[in-house]
Amino acid sequence: METLPPELERRRKRLERALGRPVLVRGIRTPNLELRGRLRVERSRVVIEYQVAEQGYFWHISIIEELLSRAAAGHAAFELREPDLDRGEESQER
Repeated sequence: METLPPELERRRKRLERALGRPVLVRGIRTPNLELRGRLRVERSRVVIEYQVAEQGYFWHISIIEELLSRAAAGHAAFELREPDLDRGEESQER
C-alpha cells in the first residue's frame, strides 16, 4: 500500500472503520492515459487505484481525495478520467 500524506491516511483509516473493511490505496501504471483513478468496493476490501504520475508530481492527491469521498458516499465503483477532470464533470459510475 502507498504511503499517504498524514491527512489522507487519517481519512483512509476513518473510512476503514466506517465500512468495516480494509481500504487499499495503490498507484498503477496503465496504457490508458485517460484513466486518472478508480474505485472498486469488493466483498472484503475497498480498492482505490490512481494512475502514477511522473516523479515529483502530486496531482494524484486530489484524485485519492475524490475517490475516498465517493467510497464514503456509498459508491461501489467509480472511474475518474482525464477529460472529466478538465471540464470538472462527473465521471463514470461502473
